[in-house]
Amino acid sequence: MTGPAAARVRLGALDGLRGFAALLVMGLHIAACLGWTSLGHGYLMVDLFFLLSGFVLSAGYGQLLAAGGQGRWFAWRRLLRLWPLSLAGLFLGALVAAGLAAGGLRELESQPILRLVLGAAFLPWLAGGLVCAFNGPAWSLQLELWINVAYGLVARWLTDRRLMILVALAAAALAVAALVSGNFDGGFANNDPGRSAGPYAWGMGWLRIGFAFPAGILLHRLWLAGRIRLSAASGAWLVPVALMAIALPPLGLPPLFDLAVVFLAFPVLLILGAETRLSGAAARISAFLGRISYGLYVLHGPVLVLFREIEPAGLSAPLRLAWYGVAALTAILAASLAEQIIDRPARRWAARHWPEVRQGANPDGEPTGRTAAVQLGSA
Repeated sequence: MTGPAAARVRLGALDGLRGFAALLVMGLHIAACLGWTSLGHGYLMVDLFFLLSGFVLSAGYGQLLAAGGQGRWFAWRRLLRLWPLSLAGLFLGALVAAGLAAGGLRELESQPILRLVLGAAFLPWLAGGLVCAFNGPAWSLQLELWINVAYGLVARWLTDRRLMILVALAAAALAVAALVSGNFDGGFANNDPGRSAGPYAWGMGWLRIGFAFPAGILLHRLWLAGRIRLSAASGAWLVPVALMAIALPPLGLPPLFDLAVVFLAFPVLLILGAETRLSGAAARISAFLGRISYGLYVLHGPVLVLFREIEPAGLSAPLRLAWYGVAALTAILAASLAEQIIDRPARRWAARHWPEVRQGANPDGEPTGRTAAVQLGSA
């Protein structure tokens, strides 16, 4: 299936792919709280989110942006899509940090007001430590917004050939940086020796999204044109199993593993997901995971920080596991509520004030043929 018919297909399996990857990111952080080494490569899910973002935004807006003249409209739509839940996660993180500081459980970060303002403006804190002080995973949302804006402005000039050249150059830059530094997991902190983050570590995040986002756009174009196809007969179970296998290895594998996953495995899994059609319970689960994925990403960090700092001393291993199981359920519940009371109304408000400029929008104002925005970030 190619052409307009393919463009109108609801890529429902990609909702589930994004949601399962969000669970793995939370699992990585829970494992760190428990002192486990499992899920050590869960940070690679960030690169999958970037790849997914390029794919679904190309599916939803590619033709419109290629015609030109809609860059400003697209930038506002992306800001209105990302900002409400991002702000909720930021203020939740700040509230948790202030409460813990008031209780004497940990010190409050220096210059908290400035860090809060920067986070709300999608700008990084580069003086040391987490790029987004009160909600560490939100670093990827900052990059996501700005590369979305850039895409809207330059889409009319992004021919297939230019896009291929851009992707090739970005892949080379990412590979060189990862192999020379010996570390792929960068972007979430800067100038922080405790996290093996040097003074230019934030730039690694730009290299990661600089490859993955345009690669997602390119993959969508090739898939839409029928130039790449994969059998999706087993995609419904193969994709989550493969993601688990990618995330499970402990830290310490050479960057070649990360590069192979990002350059080869993720594009294959993305196309498998795009080819997969779900029905029944699988479709409902996938839709639910897709709905909560963004909220889970932006809210699970502050929730886990709170549970980590107030964890009772002396818990046995089973009780510690149960403790963080409750934390995970709390984050999932918070994400579900946030989707209903913040995200969904915000999308409808955006649809009224910045309506679609082409036919084919659903009642929520999101174009058919695309999933909700994918912005999840790393550890």
